[in-house]
Amino acid sequence: MSSPYTVRWGILATGMIADLFVKDLILDPSTRDVSDVTHEVKAVASSSSADRAKKFIEECKVPEGAAAYGSYEELVKDKNVDIVYVATPHSHHYQNTMLCLEAGKHVLCEKAFTTNAAQAKKLIETAKAKNLFLMEAVWTRFFPLSIQIRKFIEDGNLGAVHRVIADNSFGDNVEE
Repeated sequence: MSSPYTVRWGILATGMIADLFVKDLILDPSTRDVSDVTHEVKAVASSSSADRAKKFIEECKVPEGAAAYGSYEELVKDKNVDIVYVATPHSHHYQNTMLCLEAGKHVLCEKAFTTNAAQAKKLIETAKAKNLFLMEAVWTRFFPLSIQIRKFIEDGNLGAVHRVIADNSFGDNVEE
């Protein structure tokens, strides 16, 4: 059996969404019956300070050795980072994702991808020109149920689909 491929991540921002992403990312892949890939957080950047990035690393229990940066520019220069998870407020996604792409980094950008179609188009053009992976972090796409439903539709098992109504809530009572 060959060694698993290791994906080396940089985390751009230290908010709640980044926290959730990193804690899930560093779980043992075998808990998901995965053996061909592992993930390592190599660097974290906070726009406020390197100390904030260090605190994030500690709070998320990132294994030892991850670099802590006080600027996003420092993060994208890190040669130990292959892909950057952009977790800034969506109003900053375009500029932060472009920073990563221009530095030659692959990018997984939290949703909403950009604030308009023109920005999205420019990011896609840049990623293609540099032969870089770029994706919006739409995790429901990879749920086993979502995959199965797409297969049912593609195979014609559901007939013609004319309308879909979905509720992606977390069971909160919206009346309260």
